[in-house]
Amino acid sequence: MFREKHVLPDLSTGQRDPDDWEIGRLRTVDYLLDTRVLTYEPTLSLLAVGTADGLIYVVGGPGVESSVQTPEGSPVKILQLAASTDRLLSVDEHDRLHIWNLKDLTEPPKSTRFDHAINAVMLSPSHTHGFLALQSGEIRTYDLLCLKKSPYVIPNLWNMFQTKIASSVLVRPTTLACCGRGVLTLDLSTIPVDLVAHPRDLNLIFVAFGGGVVLYDLSSRNILRAYELVIPAGAPGGGGYHQSEVLTHRRPSVTSVAIHPAGHFFAVGYADGCVAFWAIEDEDQPLMVRTSTELDVNVINGEELEKFLQNGGPSEEKGTNLAERQPIYRVAWCGFPNSSDPRGGATALVFLGGDRIDDPCRLTVYTMPALDSPEPPAPSGSKTGLHASIRNAMRLSVIPLETTYYPSSGPVYDFVVFPKASPHFSGCWDPVALLFLTAASPDSRMVEARQFLPPKIIFPLPEADAQNSSEYGDVIHDLPTTLEDMTLSGVEPPPIHVPSKLYSGLGGVSYAQLLTLQRGVYDVFVGQQPVLGDTDLPVVGGSAWIDDKRLSELRLSRSHPRRILITCHRDSTVRFYDASPQLLISSSTSPLQKHYPFAIHDLTIDLSCLPLSSAPEVATVQVAPESSECIVLLKSGDLLVYRLNATQVDPPIEIEGNTEFVLLRNVALRPGTRYHPFLMLPRGNVSLTCCALSDIGFIGVGYIDGSVAVIDLRGPSLLRPQRQKRQSKLLVRNQDRDPVVSLTWTVSGVSMDAQLAVRLIAIHESGNTQVFKIIRDPESSMYDFAHDVTRIEGLPNVMQGGSFVIDSQKGTTWHADRSRFAAALQTGDSNPARCFWVTASAKGARCMLDISGEKISKVEWNSKKNKVGHVQVIEKNNSHVLVAFNDKPEAMVYSLPYLEHLHTFSLAKVCENVVSVDETGDFIALMRHDSGVLEQIVFGTLFKTRRVYDHPIVDLTSFHREIPPYPQPVSVGPPSLLGSWFRYGKPVMTGEQLDALLAGPDRPIPPPDHMQTSQDTTAAYGPGVMKTMENARDGVYNRLNDALAERGCMLGNIEQRIDSLQQGSKDMVTQAKRLATEQTARRWFGF
Repeated sequence: MFREKHVLPDLSTGQRDPDDWEIGRLRTVDYLLDTRVLTYEPTLSLLAVGTADGLIYVVGGPGVESSVQTPEGSPVKILQLAASTDRLLSVDEHDRLHIWNLKDLTEPPKSTRFDHAINAVMLSPSHTHGFLALQSGEIRTYDLLCLKKSPYVIPNLWNMFQTKIASSVLVRPTTLACCGRGVLTLDLSTIPVDLVAHPRDLNLIFVAFGGGVVLYDLSSRNILRAYELVIPAGAPGGGGYHQSEVLTHRRPSVTSVAIHPAGHFFAVGYADGCVAFWAIEDEDQPLMVRTSTELDVNVINGEELEKFLQNGGPSEEKGTNLAERQPIYRVAWCGFPNSSDPRGGATALVFLGGDRIDDPCRLTVYTMPALDSPEPPAPSGSKTGLHASIRNAMRLSVIPLETTYYPSSGPVYDFVVFPKASPHFSGCWDPVALLFLTAASPDSRMVEARQFLPPKIIFPLPEADAQNSSEYGDVIHDLPTTLEDMTLSGVEPPPIHVPSKLYSGLGGVSYAQLLTLQRGVYDVFVGQQPVLGDTDLPVVGGSAWIDDKRLSELRLSRSHPRRILITCHRDSTVRFYDASPQLLISSSTSPLQKHYPFAIHDLTIDLSCLPLSSAPEVATVQVAPESSECIVLLKSGDLLVYRLNATQVDPPIEIEGNTEFVLLRNVALRPGTRYHPFLMLPRGNVSLTCCALSDIGFIGVGYIDGSVAVIDLRGPSLLRPQRQKRQSKLLVRNQDRDPVVSLTWTVSGVSMDAQLAVRLIAIHESGNTQVFKIIRDPESSMYDFAHDVTRIEGLPNVMQGGSFVIDSQKGTTWHADRSRFAAALQTGDSNPARCFWVTASAKGARCMLDISGEKISKVEWNSKKNKVGHVQVIEKNNSHVLVAFNDKPEAMVYSLPYLEHLHTFSLAKVCENVVSVDETGDFIALMRHDSGVLEQIVFGTLFKTRRVYDHPIVDLTSFHREIPPYPQPVSVGPPSLLGSWFRYGKPVMTGEQLDALLAGPDRPIPPPDHMQTSQDTTAAYGPGVMKTMENARDGVYNRLNDALAERGCMLGNIEQRIDSLQQGSKDMVTQAKRLATEQTARRWFGF
């Protein structure tokens, strides 16, 4: 401790009592780094995400976030949301089915195990059952209302088909390499891989097996059609004429199936990279088989085959077993409300895979013309099946008019079609976005999203002009014209912002920091932000609010400072979030209106659009609290300057001969961007080591060789100090050549010059410090360095952000802001206030009077074993202290200006390491994943008393769109056609009828919804009466349910005995007829 010549007031009197401090965690922001599966339910407007750790997050509207964990933390394999029963379904890696109640996720899940692995799950908003495809080939049903297995079981249909039709004389494929998941060694022909409901008939389902697709009638338990693709010998197939099997018959394995919205034909993806289009009425021949580049690959191309044979045919060198194309991993067929025709207008087929191995990672979308089949002529004689004119119309409607590629940052594992509102058509009606699940690294996955571009070839028809729909060009008249009109879309679908929780991989967060703003600056900085912007994923389900019991304390946050969270991402972006506590003010009658933290997308800085020599990596980001100017220092040494809402009246002046910085003009930015690049100071021969931004238009930069420069944004111009004679013989050594490690802007005097002036304090690694004075030339009105430079022997190895100039009377920090700059311009003040200068390093801190005056105090940190990484001057109730944060983690509190040790608080229960602290004592800490990206941001504080950052109460089912009726069948012909082709005009099965069929006659009464019952009666009765009534109701209900179940069981046994003889005779007659029919024709059953 140094002996003081001046007695300075104690600025820390109000923070000496340890009871005034309360260390605590306010909120956490978690990032999902290894997403495995995604699903979206448009009726509830909820997005569910499953991870490799067994965590399932459900994300909705503002503040709506809930999570559950699978038992034993098993990775999530399949995830679905059931709108009809408000349930969340998950299948884990151990093939256990878990079901949660969305109305109360705190309830334990209902878990069910099946005898075999679960390959696919199919749900519908129109009924309350789920279909589960098992590895054995069986299709089991599950009652989501009663939470039990239903008796309805579908046997292995492909085994039945093989037994009935003895056509399997060729070698079937038995392996399928699939996107890095290894090679399967099972016979895929009898294993179900996909389940899809008919889009216009609940009674029909498509079951995709490895060997083919089966159309099944649920009510009659009949196979209606079986579609098996056979590539004849000599046809190229998906592999083309570069495979050894080209001279053999091939049956490629099925991978996925998608139905056209009209319900008359469908697309099937295969493991050899081709897509086949089938008419439902014709199981013998597909409409077309194509790859991403070739049509009709199931037809022999004589010219190419002859070349293949002339070259020697298949050999080890010229033909290999390596697949030249990726399998078609998944297909989806999207429809749009773009036509008055009941059959619909233009459609879009989305498929994953099918590209060559060296093609870019992407999804492919084909824009298909509308189905416009003519009225077929009257059938002649006994000829049945698909008429040639209808077949030709279907074929024309599957030849794309336009191809759009949706690029991704890595290999795509899966995708999710994001519909606007309708849950029907397998969730593919009127999509607004596509979500990709891509490989961020070999061990993790990330989520990307892009806007879905609707077909441009047809638009919604006005009701008044529906009869003139032909003039919209929705029909293709001949194949040559169609092939000529096929174009590749030159428009890249714009990206859409996913919830910040999904930022990982290339979009992962690498660094974060806090920024505190005053109310007026905050209003300008944030601007008028919509709750849901055009570039946001439209997830609005549920509602959230802070507990009403905390409302009185919550309202106190209106007077708290506004805060901004700044994050740096691996995709070369800097993003800004509103983390102000005012966003959390809510109640049960007024839910949250914005997410916390709330993304301010129009402030995002995208560094990838700048003319940089290498991929940019951010070192530091600084934002001026008043002017809102932003500087970004890259690890390469380049310094970038951005201005907010840069609409310059006077363009910057181009200085002749300037080679040190580059003005950034005409940089292509995303529309609506408010941060515009202004200039770049590129790395020269000497590397930048630090920088400092002021609120008065000056930016200081320090170099590794000890030199200093200032960017004056008024020109702009670059200022450098002139060489000076040494002021002391003791300082003639070369002490200014070591790197500059810290720069601090202030408006103050120094001990040898009490006049207020703009000063830049440059601290070198050795501790030698230079204080530069910035003056204005009265003749040119330009600013420059003053000739006199104040030199100080300071603290060595000062950390960045570890230099503070503080008012000796009030304790406020003297920044180079507008108010201090205005005070410096008033030269009449003969008795300016005094200050002291505090510097801190990893070992200790020092305080000096008037920057260059006498030493007031010095201290070494109380904990020598733990490294101090951050310091901050904290203000509370007009009392100021210096707080040092070490990596134990601890917060060590010291008084000002004498640096007496006051307290040491442990942060072990709050966080691991503090990286950013504001002047009020709020801080953030980061938790990193092994990959380097952040997996958690912790918001903490040194003063938690009466601070309300609680996680909100969430109601996931408060938003519930009305489920529209299931779409009805439409004729394959024109709307005026009176006849029907595919069950058109006949009544179809309803959801209630399907539930009755699947559940059987002994379906128990579903249990009551306790959440809904309690909400309905809470307003009328008190808690005690409510509990008594609920217990009594449950007792009566249980007894009634047991009695009804017993009675139903007895009646069922009696009924079965009475009807057994009659039913047996009917079954014998029915089976005899069926066997006769099957022996005379290959088709099993007609429509």
